[in-house]
Amino acid sequence: MNVSIGGSAPFQPSLIDTVTPGVTVALIAGITLFLLNWGREWLTAHLKRKSDAEVLAFSLVNLFDTLISRCADVVDDPLHQDQKTQFWQSTTKTPDVIFPEHVIWSVFPKALQYKIRSMPNKIDVADRNISSLWEYGDGPPEFSDAFEERTWRYSWIGLEACRINDILAKKYGVPILDRGEWNPEARFMREIEKISKRREDEKANTLPQQDWMFSSTTMEELDERHSKLTADLGIAIKNRRPK
Repeated sequence: MNVSIGGSAPFQPSLIDTVTPGVTVALIAGITLFLLNWGREWLTAHLKRKSDAEVLAFSLVNLFDTLISRCADVVDDPLHQDQKTQFWQSTTKTPDVIFPEHVIWSVFPKALQYKIRSMPNKIDVADRNISSLWEYGDGPPEFSDAFEERTWRYSWIGLEACRINDILAKKYGVPILDRGEWNPEARFMREIEKISKRREDEKANTLPQQDWMFSSTTMEELDERHSKLTADLGIAIKNRRPK
């Protein structure tokens, strides 16, 4: 039964009014399903990334523990004097770092990646500086500057390895190696401070070079003087020839 008031036509819902509720429900359901699937995939990837990072951190801590020990051997090298040549020689080899193959570095933040992956380059730079001093430094028999540079460089490398291990331990829960009373980090720092102070004192006691030791004459002025001197010399030689 249709009831009309005041002669108006009965209310007829439009097509939009009929379809909109169903579309809205379907849209909300689709968005909800998408978010649930995305959240599940994100959580799965996050947990896998965290697990991979923990495994890699454990491997790297073991590798850097070995590096720390080898650096300490270099820093505490007692040296040996060859009885024949009287030259002082090292008794320990400098360390190296070789990372495992197929490492997924992206599980670590970029800053941490750089700290870790730059270590082989730092060792290479250290060895090149030391080799240069062996050849062009103070020379035999003491090779004092080369041995000092060797100690200096590997104290810094060992200290860096200690700090990387601390980061990995705190961030990824890797247990720290129990070294007992031996504290390599403190040992490295003492050696760095000692060498730094000696170098600063040496620099402070070096006599300043006087300004008169350096010529401010430009190359153009030197060329002009050379040309004039050559011309004057030619005239002088010509005038001294017997007539």
